[in-house]
Amino acid sequence: MPITPVAVECVIRAQPEKDFLRLEAVVRSDAPVSGQYSFVIAKQSSTGSTNNTQSGSFALQNEPEKVLTTLILDRSAIGHYRAELSLQSDRGRFTCTSP
Repeated sequence: MPITPVAVECVIRAQPEKDFLRLEAVVRSDAPVSGQYSFVIAKQSSTGSTNNTQSGSFALQNEPEKVLTTLILDRSAIGHYRAELSLQSDRGRFTCTSP
């Protein structure tokens, strides 16, 4: 019987609010997983440019997903940013980008 690989997924949720843009770095897995993450955001808009990197470790035990970190950008960032989330885990390496 073949072993099914554990699905580990990284997600960047972009949630526009009235005055700002909230970016959430999320890890999802259907089994326990742990490792390190790096969340890199570059923004260039009418209010200027910023580069931000957040990193740390994570562990998912009995929950299907976990928000690793949240970053708030001003509203001018909508359509003017690039975010990349990298996961290095005991189940492999995963990367996702937004937009």
